[in-house]
Amino acid sequence: MKSISILLIKELMQSEFKKTDKQKEAIRLLSNSSKYTALFGGSRSGKTVILLYAMIIRAAKERSRHLIVRQNFNHIKRSIALDTFPKVLNIAFPHLKPHPNKSELYYTLANGSEIFLAGLDDGKRVEKILGTEFSTIWFNEASQIDYSSMQMAITRLAEKNSLKKRVWFDFNPPTKSHWSYWLFEKKLDPIEEIPLIEPDDYQSLLMNPKDNIENIDQDYLNLLSKMPEKERNRFLEGKYNDESEGAVYYSFKRDTHVSPVSKQPGTIFIGQDFNVDPGTAIIFQFVN
Repeated sequence: MKSISILLIKELMQSEFKKTDKQKEAIRLLSNSSKYTALFGGSRSGKTVILLYAMIIRAAKERSRHLIVRQNFNHIKRSIALDTFPKVLNIAFPHLKPHPNKSELYYTLANGSEIFLAGLDDGKRVEKILGTEFSTIWFNEASQIDYSSMQMAITRLAEKNSLKKRVWFDFNPPTKSHWSYWLFEKKLDPIEEIPLIEPDDYQSLLMNPKDNIENIDQDYLNLLSKMPEKERNRFLEGKYNDESEGAVYYSFKRDTHVSPVSKQPGTIFIGQDFNVDPGTAIIFQFVN
């Protein structure tokens, strides 16, 4: 198996894939000793491409399993399986012909390594995958994933081999109330609100569209520059939002904030927040 991996690595080295300076910086970050790495920033900045590139390289080094997770199964199928995966194979690994299992959505390399794709909304598939151990877990569009789901998936980072276990994230920055900001910027546990035990194990890199100008059209940057400030900050500048849009939605806990009451006379209030995705409606009654 080692000889197969050596041949595979040599084959990969024939690639003429030209990385941007920011992608080269990302590769150095992904290769250091830290366990958790987040690539965050604006849209079309090359985050997804370089993470998939690095995952394939890791899979080629030794027979192992690797997982790419997104909140929605149909989204990861459309964005990674049908778009990014064939694109990266074409530009970076033209000689690599991984065998795809379309029904189970995973790829097998020549050395036996497997790269799985999963959506957290697909209960049966998630249950099956969580019975497997991995060497790398990558949370794609991590701003859409809640903290408890992320923690649950990380428990499967337990494959026994010589590879250092890695957890990767990519996302456009959400609000500062999101767990990603607490972990990678504040270096605090999002639940306990206390300093991380090993803060140096959490590292991040800002990647914006201007860092990937070689691969995107100038018209796209012009489009982003004309967006409203909130969207421009997130998708062009890669900034976390300082405002509290969606604060009610993201802090809502059913067990804490919902309780049965008998029907009584009182004032009914209805509120709608149009700036939150998913949309949020609040209906409550103030009982005298």
